[in-house]
Amino acid sequence: MAEQALATRLIGSSYLNVEGDILPLVDYTLPDISWSIHEPGSALPGSRSDIQIGEAALGKLVISVQPPAFPPLTKWVHELTDGGHRQFDLEVLRADPDGNIQEGVRLSGCVLTELHFPPCAATQKDAYVVRAVLQPERIAALPSGSLKKQPIGTKQRPWLVSGFRLSIDGLPTGSISKIDGIDLIRDIASRRVGELREPLPYYGIARCSPLVLTIGGRDYPAWRDYALKRLTEGTPASALAARLAFLDASLKKELGSLQFSLAGLAGFQFARATSRGDEAAGLQGIARLPVQDIKLEVVPPQS
Repeated sequence: MAEQALATRLIGSSYLNVEGDILPLVDYTLPDISWSIHEPGSALPGSRSDIQIGEAALGKLVISVQPPAFPPLTKWVHELTDGGHRQFDLEVLRADPDGNIQEGVRLSGCVLTELHFPPCAATQKDAYVVRAVLQPERIAALPSGSLKKQPIGTKQRPWLVSGFRLSIDGLPTGSISKIDGIDLIRDIASRRVGELREPLPYYGIARCSPLVLTIGGRDYPAWRDYALKRLTEGTPASALAARLAFLDASLKKELGSLQFSLAGLAGFQFARATSRGDEAAGLQGIARLPVQDIKLEVVPPQS
């Protein structure tokens, strides 16, 4: 059977087949394949005849996606924060310059282990790309002609790292110039079970890195005073809600959002100041707020 060609405007791209939907990828890295090496050390010096190749190990699949073009991402965020896990099968497809499938790989028994959200910065124009890490159990090459559907989600408006608006309960956020990247990483444990003592993995709730904000301008005094008041009074941290909205080029229309439940302010770092009178930089501080929960919402595109 001849390979099915992609539409001309989509050639030279990579895709992920998730439960029958063909979704565009920014990039991907297939899992490494390695075998353990045993060296008993009983051979004569200079001889390597005692080396034995042992058990095989399959590394992790790493994919990069844009949220509006990858609908499963909202469910993946919920899965990591909820602590549940499921195994599912994926197909990674690479199209050649002629629009045919150059390589297809099937990855079976995949478990999502990590999500990495990029930093936001008002001075940058890069696309907002999320990196996902999955652990498969098996890998196999696909036969030709395996692509049955055309890719979807290719016309959605991309998010930019500069197009954002942050709001936090009771604190000003209009002069926040940077938001550090956010990492969701699942705890994985293993124990050996059965007569053969085969390793059995256990997947826990993902740990989320803190929300780290660079604050300057007119917002700096309020955040500084908030931190100093908490320090002076010795009061416990107050839980806060935050919302990071992603905007279109006009900075008026929302394309999606990340919603946070924060434990409160856990750290405030004063930026280094010099005596050169560099007023362009201004006074700045860095706030750190632990994340208790995170949710992703993507606004459906208008037809």
